[in-house]
Amino acid sequence: MIELTPSQTEYLIAIFEVSKNNEITITNISKHLNYSKPSVVRALKTLDNLKLINYANKITITETGKTYINNILRKDSILQIFFTDVLKIDKKIAIRDSENIKNSVSCYTITKLEQYLKKTLNIETIDIDNYCINNNPCINCKGKQE
Repeated sequence: MIELTPSQTEYLIAIFEVSKNNEITITNISKHLNYSKPSVVRALKTLDNLKLINYANKITITETGKTYINNILRKDSILQIFFTDVLKIDKKIAIRDSENIKNSVSCYTITKLEQYLKKTLNIETIDIDNYCINNNPCINCKGKQE
């Protein structure tokens, strides 16, 4: 399992967001993030080395990259639900705080939080077997601490 930096996470999510409406290009990623093209190129090379994207003639997200994206989005979603529905925090603050925390929270902790939300709020979130970066099924998500 690769531990992504906040910057790598930001780029991976940006690539995913760009892919929903546009071709994944250096220019589109640069515009989306408001970063320079040389910065984007450096980040793409790093993500390619990590096997999260293919950075050749056409930029594509690998299956591993898609799994990481799904896990990042899962963490973000669960944290936001907890902040807004349990702690009653304003949505704007919840979004900002989940962005700041999600890279530090383990898969195990998120799964425990997800289980808590399912039990106390009857919220069905994402199926953990399909969105874990630690192989399916994830032993960490099934209750064993890392």
